[in-house]
Formats: sequence, C-alpha cells, structure tokens
Amino acid sequence: MSKPDEIPALSYILEPALVASLLTVGCLWNRRKPSEIIQAHNVSGTTPIPTNSSTDNSWNWKEMKFFIWKVKVPSNERFRMNFFSRFLGMFPFLLEVWYWLLTYWIYQIARAIQALTMGSDFRVLAEKHARQLITIEKILHIDIELGLQRFVMKKAWLLTFFNKTYAMVHIPATIAFMAYSYRYFSPLIFQSTRRTLVLCNCLAFIVFSSWPCMPPRLLPYEEFGYVDTLHAGKAASIWTTNKFQNQLAAFPSLHFGYSFVIGLSLFIYSPHKLVRAISLFYPLLILLVIMATANHYILDAVGGFFVTIVAHRINRLVLNLRPIEEWLFWLLRCERPMDKVQFDSIIQGDSLITASHRDMSQRPLISGSPE
Repeated sequence: MSKPDEIPALSYILEPALVASLLTVGCLWNRRKPSEIIQAHNVSGTTPIPTNSSTDNSWNWKEMKFFIWKVKVPSNERFRMNFFSRFLGMFPFLLEVWYWLLTYWIYQIARAIQALTMGSDFRVLAEKHARQLITIEKILHIDIELGLQRFVMKKAWLLTFFNKTYAMVHIPATIAFMAYSYRYFSPLIFQSTRRTLVLCNCLAFIVFSSWPCMPPRLLPYEEFGYVDTLHAGKAASIWTTNKFQNQLAAFPSLHFGYSFVIGLSLFIYSPHKLVRAISLFYPLLILLVIMATANHYILDAVGGFFVTIVAHRINRLVLNLRPIEEWLFWLLRCERPMDKVQFDSIIQGDSLITASHRDMSQRPLISGSPE
C-alpha cells in the first residue's frame, strides 16, 4: 500500500482545491436573486417578525413529525433579516454542501474508529468472507476480476486511466452531480436522490461493520494472484491513503452504488440529450475500474446495487430528522432557506401551489406523496 510520502506533495493542495472549487461553483451556479427571494416570500404569505418588535418572541412554535411522535419546534421566521439568513437564502446550495460534508465526515470518522479498533480476528473474518464470495462467484461462473485485471495490466495507458479514475473521480463526480441535479432536476426528485445517497452510506456502514470483507488486493498474492495496482503504481490520492482508512470494507461497493444512482438518475431525469446519452457509461466504467484495480469483487457491486434500492425505498425516513435541523437553525439564529419545491413553483409562475407542494421537506412519510 502507498504511504503518505509516496503521494506527490502537490496532491495535498490540488485534490482538496478541486473539491472546494466544485462546491463553490455549485453554490454560485444555484444562487437565487434577491428580487426572486422577496417575490417568493411575498407570494407564500410569510412575513418575518421584526427583531425590534415588542411582540418579538423567539418561542413561536410549530409542530413537526419526529418518527411516530409530533414535536414542537421554534419558528425561525423572526431571523429572516439576519445577515446569515439572507446570505444562505441567496446561496441555498450551501445547505447541500454542509449536508454533504456532515455525511462525509460522520461516515469517515465512523470508519476510522472501526479501522483503529478492529483486531486481528476482524481481519481473519474479513478474509474468510472474501473467500466465500470468490467461491460463490466460481459456482456462478462470474469470477471475472482476475482475468479483467490481467487484461488491463497489459495496456499501460488503460491501467493508468483506471487507477486515476478510482482514486480521483468518485468524490468530484458526486459533488458535480449534486450541483447539476440541484439545478436541473425536479426539486422532489433531487431531494429524494440526495436522501438516497445519504442512506447508502448508513446502510453500507452497517453491512461492512457486521460482515467485513477483504478486497481482492489484500488476499495472498501467491494463492490468488491479485495485484494492488492502485498503490503499487503510486496512483493513490489523499482520499484513499491514510491510516484511518478501513481496508476491510469491500462489500458492498459504494463506488458502484453511487455511480449507479448518478448514472440512472441522469439517464431518467436530465433535460440534456448528451448527458442522457453518456450517463449509463459512468456506472459501467466504475464497475470495470473497481474490479480491474482489485478493490472489489463483482458481487460487491451487486451488493452496492441492492443497497441503493433499499435506500431509495426508505429515503423519506431521513425527513424525520427535520425537527433536529430546525432546532439547530434556531440555535444559530438563522432561518432555513425556502424549500426548493415551493420556491421554484413560485418563480416559475405556478399559480396553483397546493398544500401538498408547500415545503415538502417538512412533510415526512406522507402516504402517496411524490418520491
């Protein structure tokens, strides 16, 4: 495996800079005009309570659902004229940035704790599970990983391309997809897709915590013949090389799970023909990459596929966390930006904004509501 001193020093600057640039572009690309914000609030009929009013009361309550309970949370309309509220209102994609960072770091910290606390027994169990997957693949005649890797290794340019794709594409592609889908997808579709990706992380963590699996590259070379092309070729990035990385989390593959959600969503919902035409090549590329670099088995991709299906089916469970979000905004003395469903309906001139379309993100687990 590569060591930190084998990664080019410039990577420690350029790779985070690329991620930061994509997040910044996403915020600028999806900004709202102040005139549209005023129009949206006027049409919606929500008027903030002046902060210097004698009737100012920070404990204006509203009810929200928290799983099976109804709870009261403070209304944050009184903070609408605060600088932070107005800034967030102009750049609502910042909220998506924070959610993505929160999800990413919680996931990485959980994996790091697991990587630092697992003992030798955990590694033995992971190898046992890997051997089981290989046995199943041989029975099904789908054990194509080694043959694919040997084919790719004969072509230096293809091996380099696959290594760089695995190391560098996953995070930037996900961020770019979030910015694109926020702008061009239906708001309800975007919200459902974003929640699905969040739950993919949660479900995958549960699986590889209870059922660790060693990737092909860590299996004994003398017995299996897999080569760790990513690290042996010194193509690893700062995202894939650190002592806190859990190396025994091959099943399911989030690389493929994310690529499947991204590719299929673009194919179905993108308004651009070119994007739709090439969208399905992305999960296919990632599938080949994860196998050729010996990071995953084909059954890991199958596991990643089923994780995304389950995550999509239950994605509205995440909406039950909205009361916690409202309390955090109250503590920050900030109003949450108007929900994209309501905002877009107003700006696009939809004169019929029904109750079922007002702030969908505050309506968890409504039977029959759009996904």
